[in-house]
This record gives sequence, structure tokens and C-alpha cells, in this order.
Amino acid sequence: MPTRQRIVTYGVSTAAAATITVAALLQPWRGGAALEPVTEKPTPVAAGKHAVDVVFAVDTTGSMGGLIDGAKRTVWSIATHIRKTDPNAELRIGLVAYRDIGDDYVTRDFALTTDLDAVFAELASYRAAGGGDTPEDVDAALDAVVHKMQWRHDAKKLVFLVGDAPPASRGDVPTFEVSARAAGEQQIIINTIRCGWDHDTEVAWQQIAQLGHGQFSTIQQDGGVQQVATPYDDKLAEISARIDSTAVIVGDEGKRAAYGRNMAAAADAPAPAKADRAMYYATKGGARGADDLVGGGADGSLSVDKVAPAALPADLRALDKPALKMEIGKRAERRKAAQAELSAVAKQREDYLKGKAKDGEGGFDAKVNAAIDAQLK
Repeated sequence: MPTRQRIVTYGVSTAAAATITVAALLQPWRGGAALEPVTEKPTPVAAGKHAVDVVFAVDTTGSMGGLIDGAKRTVWSIATHIRKTDPNAELRIGLVAYRDIGDDYVTRDFALTTDLDAVFAELASYRAAGGGDTPEDVDAALDAVVHKMQWRHDAKKLVFLVGDAPPASRGDVPTFEVSARAAGEQQIIINTIRCGWDHDTEVAWQQIAQLGHGQFSTIQQDGGVQQVATPYDDKLAEISARIDSTAVIVGDEGKRAAYGRNMAAAADAPAPAKADRAMYYATKGGARGADDLVGGGADGSLSVDKVAPAALPADLRALDKPALKMEIGKRAERRKAAQAELSAVAKQREDYLKGKAKDGEGGFDAKVNAAIDAQLK
């Protein structure tokens, strides 16, 4: 097995900065600065819905380039799998990227959110670098998972700790055993996925999974993801882009800028990942986030009558209420038609993929989905 130093040589370089820069945001798939979401305050779950909170804690040192790339490409399919496993799931996803003391960061936390586009954009900014010595600061990663994430008390709480190196205890936070035991006591299930074959990592990962009442599994060093391209990917991406264009984001310019960054990240993704995103929204409905007036108008969560002109995009502010309602209605009709078309093509893609069910069966996404099946059903 190559040394971690050698793998660093061939790994993808890292985006370390936590401050957003314009240049980085132009090509988010190729890596960029951390995107800071507005922290969502846990709210009551709608009647008939089940709260599901999932956090991925991922080693982002130099040897993890393959896994990180695979996670970027499969996060949408994993989210769709969760929704299919529990159709009533009200899903939030959070992220903890971790390295070690002396690297550009020790942990980089992304709050639990229902905005999967924002999660994807954050993942798209991850690149692998740093490390060098074998142990990494798993202690800090688990401390962030257990104590920094705003878990909903009534949620099914799942963690996937993914890495290829054993813990390095630095004495600045509780040890991994303490945090894993605390997680278990708080009904936070910790699943561990070892990349590669390091024995010390296996021992620690098995202990963490046992204390966190989760599953331990092993995958290839590169993540083992085999994303299947289909004849339907480009069409799904095109339909999804049409639906994206109908959104009217209500709020300040910061919210609209964040939406624009998310759309840029989605547009820069490979075709199969775009198709997975389209299929996720096919199961979710057309709304593009809680601030989308077109989706909110359909489900009643937002009302044209209650939106102040200043909260609208500049090109809609001059419209009076009747004209604004007409415009939102037209967009809603375009979205409805596109959504029906998307659902039909998504079904064709799903049928096609059933014939490829064994592809990637030992990869990152397959291990995550297997744990989800066991822990959500």
C-alpha cells in the first residue's frame, strides 16, 4: 500500500480557506472556499413526517481524494435512498471535514440543513490535502459531531465517520471513546467506514461503532464508488435546470447569492450527479428550498400577498400584486409541466439502473445505504 505521503503527491489539492472569494465560487466543483449556511433552528416536524438528521464526518487529508470525489458524486443518490427508505423522512444533512493540528484546519463544520443544494455546494468545495503522518484528529471530528451539531431531539440521528487513519489524541477535546459513548447515550448512531486496510484504523473504527451502536465496514482506499452513466442523465439535467429557472427566492440579496452559488455547483457537477439531483427532487416535489416563492405558493408556506416588494428579486419588485400573482402562476405551471416530465424520465432511469444493481456494491454509497436500510426501516 502506498504511503500517505506518496498518496498526497497524487491527491487533489485542498481548498483551505473558510472565506468565500468570487473566483473560487465561479468553479465550485473544482474546489473552493467553505460555504457557511444560515444555521437552521430545529423546528417542529410536520404531522406524519419523521425527522432524520444525518452527518458525514470525512477525513479530508491528502490520501482521501478518491473518497471525497465519490462522496461528491453520490450524495444526491444517498439522499434519494433515504427518502425512498422512509418516504415520510424530513431530512437534514450536516458535514464535518477533519484533518489534524498543523493543517489548514482541524475541523470544518457545516450545520445540519434541509437545503441539500447547499450541502452539495459545500462538498464540491472539499479537496484533499494535508496530513503526512498517519494519525488524524478524529477526537476533534467526533467532538464536533456530538457537541456542535444542532440535533433535533426527536430525530433519527445517523453519523458516518469516514477515514483511513487512526485517531490522534491531542488533549484539546474529549477522546474519541468519550465522544462515541456520549453519542450512544444521546441516541446518535455512529457508523464507521474505513478506507483501505490500515489495522490500527480498523481497531479504532470498530470500537467507535460499538460505542455508537452503529456498523463498521471497509471500502477501497479510493472509495470504491462506481457511478453508472445512463442514457437519461443529460435529459434529467436539462429538465431540472428548467425547474431551477422558475424559482423566485424571497429574502435579501445574500439568500439569492447563496442560491446562485448552489446552482453554480450543481451546474458544474458530472452528468450522473446532476441526474441524481433531479431524481431527488422528483421524490421531493418541485420546491427549491424554504425561500422559493413558487414552491411556497403551491404548498401554502409562502404567500404572494405577504411578501414585501423589497424581498423580491429586482426584476419583480415593480409588479403590483395581481401582476406578481400572474407571474408566479405562470412559473408554477411551467414547473408543474417540467416536474411531470422529470418524473417520467426519472422512472426510466431508475429502471435502467436496476439492471446495474451490483455495480459499486462495495463502495462508499453502498455501505451508507446498507446502514440506512438497517437503521431507518
